[in-house]
Amino acid sequence: MTTGTRRRLAPEVRRRQVLDAAIAVFSEEGLHGASMDAIAARAGVSKPSVYAHGGTKDELFAACLAREADRLMSSMTAAVLPDGSSGEDGAQQRLRRALRAFFRAVTTHRQGWTVLYRQASTGEFAGPVDAARRSIVIRAAELLAAELGGSVEAAEPIAHTLVGAAEGLADWWLGGDHAPGEQEPADLLADMLMAVVWPGLDALRRV
Repeated sequence: MTTGTRRRLAPEVRRRQVLDAAIAVFSEEGLHGASMDAIAARAGVSKPSVYAHGGTKDELFAACLAREADRLMSSMTAAVLPDGSSGEDGAQQRLRRALRAFFRAVTTHRQGWTVLYRQASTGEFAGPVDAARRSIVIRAAELLAAELGGSVEAAEPIAHTLVGAAEGLADWWLGGDHAPGEQEPADLLADMLMAVVWPGLDALRRV
């Protein structure tokens, strides 16, 4: 029987494996505390393989930020597409779906959220994080502008408020020890935020 043989994976699969490991290590140790040795051990690959598929530690961290930001943005964008499951797809339903997608991405990829919003919120990677957050705010402003009948620029302050509230609620959830409930966390958090913000948004729509 042959021993010591490592199954060869496609480059994109190996890179995903390295990024997954890096996200886990960065979320636990931070950028400066993490080592390439630890990432290699978590991925089950050699240290040279980490460099080959992820680059330097800074490049790997930047790639992790980009992937997690794209995951969050893609899930929210897909969520606000027209829902063919019902005859009515109103503003309230679209907003709730966007919030649910946000909270689902956060609660099912906790380590990614930690890296994106905590580990990288200051320091040399604060710029890319701000840019990622800006993209989310603009997407929210576009959705709100369409519903409020105004411009994206006019909707930006409301979008900032909405995104900030969602981030705060996500941090509260992830930082606590919550007993399992009947609702999935993403549904519970979306419903909580909708209960707070929708009456005001609905009033603005009627002005």
